[in-house]
Amino acid sequence: MNSSRRTNNISLEFSNAPEEVLVRLLRFSGVRKICDFLTSHPTLDLHYPKENLSTPLTSAIERSDPLILAMLIDKIPVDLDDTLTQPCGKTALMHAAYCTDDPEVLQVLIRKGADPSKTDMHGWNCLFYAIIGRRSKNVIGLLRDKTISIESRDDEGRTPLMISVYLSSYEIFEQLIEMGADVDAIDRHGLSVLHIAILKRSRDCVIALARLSRRTTKTLELARELLRDLLPVETNFRSNDE
Repeated sequence: MNSSRRTNNISLEFSNAPEEVLVRLLRFSGVRKICDFLTSHPTLDLHYPKENLSTPLTSAIERSDPLILAMLIDKIPVDLDDTLTQPCGKTALMHAAYCTDDPEVLQVLIRKGADPSKTDMHGWNCLFYAIIGRRSKNVIGLLRDKTISIESRDDEGRTPLMISVYLSSYEIFEQLIEMGADVDAIDRHGLSVLHIAILKRSRDCVIALARLSRRTTKTLELARELLRDLLPVETNFRSNDE
């Protein structure tokens, strides 16, 4: 099935399209029933979108069953990095990094040909998606296996650690530091991780970074001024230019 069918039917006039039947099967049915359906429909398009842009491939990912996902990809040829029907240039691997708690689902996609270094329209790769999805197991798995660099940069020059301050949890932030993230990285606007934590009023991140990063008196004065009501009195701020 070619891409023109997908784009021409983005409104999904055919509610009984076999791809939509497959989406329902992937959500509720057992392996045997799914396998039989795939065998009888060998020309399915795994990127065919429903009205909410879910596809057979994204549905299989969301089920978080590595066996079913592998079977689907083995039986139906698919370009795993195709992003035509997904928002912001999101790939299947990015979707898995964001929505599943099972790192093996990501590994299935990678083994079947998904490109971990591929980025979306913002310059985010699968590691960024695992971070904003707050999927700590995926973050650890991607970095432990050296699948992707912990110092990846998006289009604004932001690192995964910076994005964890913006859009994730302190647990993810802490994991990235423990795994060697550069606490002194600077984005293309000249902001450090500490600057971002200060501007986001992220108390715990500011305290951690103030003890780890190469900071200047000016940055620490900004922290004291903007976070006067949040920082504990005993916080020990000492700049490296003193």
